[in-house]
Amino acid sequence: MENRRSITDLPLEVLDLIFSNLSYLSAKVRFAQIDEKLGKAFAFHSRNEFRLLSPDSRLTPELWVFVVKECGPTIEELVCDRRGLAWNDLMAQAVVNHCPNLKSVSICLYRSGRVSAEAFLIKMKDSLVSVTIDQRDHFPATILSAVAEMTKLKNFSFLGYVDENVYYLQKLITLEKLAIEHINYLDKPAINLLQICASQRNLRELSVIKIKIMPFEEHESTVWAGLESLTLNQCIVSVDLPDCPKLKYLDIHYARCHLEDYMLKFILKNGKNIHTLYERCHPSIDADGFLQLLRGCPKLRFLYTPMEYIKLYLAYVNDMIKILRQNGVTSEDPLELVVCRRIKWKWIRRLLLQIPNSDLIELYEGTG
Repeated sequence: MENRRSITDLPLEVLDLIFSNLSYLSAKVRFAQIDEKLGKAFAFHSRNEFRLLSPDSRLTPELWVFVVKECGPTIEELVCDRRGLAWNDLMAQAVVNHCPNLKSVSICLYRSGRVSAEAFLIKMKDSLVSVTIDQRDHFPATILSAVAEMTKLKNFSFLGYVDENVYYLQKLITLEKLAIEHINYLDKPAINLLQICASQRNLRELSVIKIKIMPFEEHESTVWAGLESLTLNQCIVSVDLPDCPKLKYLDIHYARCHLEDYMLKFILKNGKNIHTLYERCHPSIDADGFLQLLRGCPKLRFLYTPMEYIKLYLAYVNDMIKILRQNGVTSEDPLELVVCRRIKWKWIRRLLLQIPNSDLIELYEGTG
């Protein structure tokens, strides 16, 4: 009598072809659940499809747990955002148990899931290098104490209700990228940002939005010596900011300071290596200040600006071109100028048509 054979006796390469003919992920997972070998064949078929795992409505949480169990070693990034399934204990525990190579986590955090998320981060504290937290409900940001225990974290982003828990972040001495955004439009919490950054000597990128930056008496001027990218949007600056000699990218939108023209002075002080600049300073940079900005940033090749309160005329635009030529700007490597005031964009476009070397500027109309 012949031995009875079944579909599970087929080689992985053939089972791979069968999975390929199933159109929906749900059909593949339910087929894979029939037998242990089919589960292994599903993992073989999936290869690196779940390197970035973003659980969504295509499967129930229970079926996503099955995917994690079978494909866990290939999963390097976990994204639980507003477009997918809410954070839950079942999924979190499966990831802890079956994803030894997980390096990055992005969590959309609601009040109901904060305890579970904190526990998860503590369990993964020795492996994660990148964490993003998007806090949607108003509650204390105690999860930052769990983040502070991570020994290898290089990239951290927090969007939420900033409170005193933010000071836990000064323990993250391995950080290279840090982003903090307060989401309440009614206030700007006063934060001693320089105290947080004082121990983060590897910091290369810093983004701060809707924060009041307070003085820190013990800060050294070298605390941001390695910083290459800085974003200060809708912030109140009440302190002299540290020097940023390596700065290449600067984004200043509606940052306010009680010192007259401080933001322009900050740009000029650190402009030697700036390549990309987004500026909407408050108060606005005037005509003389704008020419100073061009002179002080010889490597500048992208500039987003409103050019508000600047009277544009032929001689002024000629002066701009002369400065750009002195800075080494060429038609092959022009300054991309994005003017976000339509009337100013129209004027400068018209004037550029009347002067030589206008191809040193590549003009665009911006929005906002």
